[in-house]
Amino acid sequence: MGAGNPTGERAKISVDDALEIAIELHKRGNIEEAVTIYGDVLEADPDNPNAFHYLGIARHQLGESDAAIELLQRSLELAPGNVNAINNLGNMYRETGMLERAEECYREVLELAPRHADTLVNMAVSLRGLKKTDEALAAVKEAIEINPKHAQAWHNLGNIYCDLKQFKEALSAYGQSDELEPDSERPSLEIARILAKSGRRNDAIEVLRRVLKRDPINPVVRHTLASISGEDVPARASDAFVRYTFDNFASSFDESLARLEYTAPRLVADEILQFAAARKVDILDIGCGTGLCGPLLRSVASVLIGVDLSPAMLAKAKQRGVYDRLEEAELTAFMRETDAHYDAVICVDTLIYFGRIDEVIAAAGNRLRAGGCLVFTVESHGRDVSEAAYRLQDHGRYSHSDDYVSQTESGEPVPGALVVARKQS
Repeated sequence: MGAGNPTGERAKISVDDALEIAIELHKRGNIEEAVTIYGDVLEADPDNPNAFHYLGIARHQLGESDAAIELLQRSLELAPGNVNAINNLGNMYRETGMLERAEECYREVLELAPRHADTLVNMAVSLRGLKKTDEALAAVKEAIEINPKHAQAWHNLGNIYCDLKQFKEALSAYGQSDELEPDSERPSLEIARILAKSGRRNDAIEVLRRVLKRDPINPVVRHTLASISGEDVPARASDAFVRYTFDNFASSFDESLARLEYTAPRLVADEILQFAAARKVDILDIGCGTGLCGPLLRSVASVLIGVDLSPAMLAKAKQRGVYDRLEEAELTAFMRETDAHYDAVICVDTLIYFGRIDEVIAAAGNRLRAGGCLVFTVESHGRDVSEAAYRLQDHGRYSHSDDYVSQTESGEPVPGALVVARKQS
């Protein structure tokens, strides 16, 4: 078979050598090149289970999870009992929200390899998403018993203790994770948030400043420090913070919101469905994330465009197969630069990362046709809590006063945090 070389010629190499080259490219992040060579391997050896396995992983990373799952299933037909392939199939199911199927895969692995710590950790994440908290706790504790130096296990133990509101135990678990993975900021962020919630704000600030000494430009730590200290509060979260946060959150985003019984997409979609009535409309979904609104709106959309800063979130949105186009861009800049107009613009829980929302609302208004509809959600801190137009809360999101939000709506009253605006003719 052939593989590329600097002169563009095809050199004959063995299937095993080609697979090794593809895996090395894959590890280095050259996923599309790896996919090409995996394809060459399967052309030469159509029943190669390893090629199906690694090609499936690559396709999943490219946002093609349906195809990836089929490839993993084919790999397991050819080589049943491959615990790594079964575990990876479980991960794909979990990351696409099919938590029950994920749990089945993880249990299959554990029947074959009862002391597979990584699988126990993965299963704990799925069980937590399914609200089987006691089972999740037992699974992650078993993983730690098998491998006491498993940093991710300790971190997930902290997450479960937070769910149980056992914050002292959570602090201890995150502390263990921090010791085992000192270059990661994630445990320190969780520790700081717990300390701030418990009134130990100065201790929280000290934790974050300690992280910034080794990583001075980390956008998440800087944003969290501003939210807890109240110093150098930005008018909106930086692009770097949003991209970093949601690229890292993309794989578990849908399952996390399912656990919280998240209803914002349905509430926004209901407004657009009522606005559209029996006609088709052009819709712009700014800050579309993983595309939770897409399937709810496809039936009334003649055109459905999604915009987001996070490529990982957009990859998840692409998997839904309902958007006509997905754009990686900062939403205000995108709306200022495009000439397109829409009947409806929606923005679901994205403006919680903006303090000042005047500019983005104005940009959205300019993209609406006469009679068009803008629907967005914000977190409200009401009229009595603060006279400030917006505040950066300890959790890192912005809340807005009712008066400030209503001013963006030409003085119209705003019921709660769901805002519906119509552009006049």
